[in-house]
Amino acid sequence: MVKQKRQSKQSDSGKGSADISGQLEHVFLAGLGALANTRKAGQKTFETLIKQGESFRKDATDKTEALIDDVQDAIRGMAGDAQSKATGLIDQMRDTPQMDKLQSVFDARIDQALDRIGVASKQDLDKLNAKLDRVLKSVSAKKNAKKPAKKAAAKRSVKKTVAKKASKKRATKKKA
Repeated sequence: MVKQKRQSKQSDSGKGSADISGQLEHVFLAGLGALANTRKAGQKTFETLIKQGESFRKDATDKTEALIDDVQDAIRGMAGDAQSKATGLIDQMRDTPQMDKLQSVFDARIDQALDRIGVASKQDLDKLNAKLDRVLKSVSAKKNAKKPAKKAAAKRSVKKTVAKKASKKRATKKKA
């Protein structure tokens, strides 16, 4: 009996170790199968994520471009409004006496600055041109007054030369 018990224990332990090694082999193979499945699923998941990323980027780009277009349109509208308002204000300012006052102050300051650096103003040039015209008229009047006197003197000298030539001819005829 004792022998039988020992033999049964040994046979049980032989069967147990065979069962354990078989089970370990099955667990190992199951792990390899899970790894293969994970690899396939991981690759499919990766490709799916890439497609989703491309789709997301395209949608984000489209939305961004639409927002940019909307902002540009809004800016153009505001610029047009601002320009029309500014034009209206400028037109109003041109018609007011304040604008005339501002313009006269500006002109006076410019005239003062030009005077300080020695640049002649339009009024100074007009005065100078008027004086020059008067001088030129008086000079031309004096020339015209001298011309008849010169003509008369020239006529007298021509008469004298003619008279001298005639007297010389007479003298030469008398000698002959």
